[in-house]
Amino acid sequence: LVSINGRSFSFCKGFTGSLTFPSELTTIDQNAFQGCSGFTGALKIPDSVTKLGSSAFEGCTGLNGQLTLSNKITVIPNGAFRECSGLTGQLTLQDSITSIGDNAFRQCDKLSGNLHLPTSLTKIGDNAFFFCNQFTGDLIIPEKVTSIGFQAFIYCTGFNGKITLPNTLAKIGASAFTSCSGLKGDLKIPDGV
Repeated sequence: LVSINGRSFSFCKGFTGSLTFPSELTTIDQNAFQGCSGFTGALKIPDSVTKLGSSAFEGCTGLNGQLTLSNKITVIPNGAFRECSGLTGQLTLQDSITSIGDNAFRQCDKLSGNLHLPTSLTKIGDNAFFFCNQFTGDLIIPEKVTSIGFQAFIYCTGFNGKITLPNTLAKIGASAFTSCSGLKGDLKIPDGV
């Protein structure tokens, strides 16, 4: 099996236990497992996967371990892990990732620790980390990022260090950092914004 097509298992809420994938899988298409709230445990996407569809795992609220992403994925699409509210631990985003889509990790509110954004990243979409309130430490936006979307980090109240914005930044969306009340230190807005 190399591809799981769109909506293949969407809203199959009766599944319980872990979700495992074959090592030769390359594609998990849009909405493939959306609303499969019965799966539990960690979610490991094998390194063979090169494409992840929008909302592929949206609403998989039962997953309650760490998320491990393929090191060949370049885009985290819109809504990919939206409301996967049970995923825990540090979120590791591989250096291959260039774009984080709208609502990609919205309300993944048990992800914790420092958020390390990859140096290859150029865009952070609208609501990308909406209400991810367990991240702590500094929020460092990498040097290649040109756009931070609407409400991208709204209600990320756990950050308790400094924020660093890159000189490449051209756009900060409305309410991008609203209620990030723990951020402290100097704030330097780049000239290009």
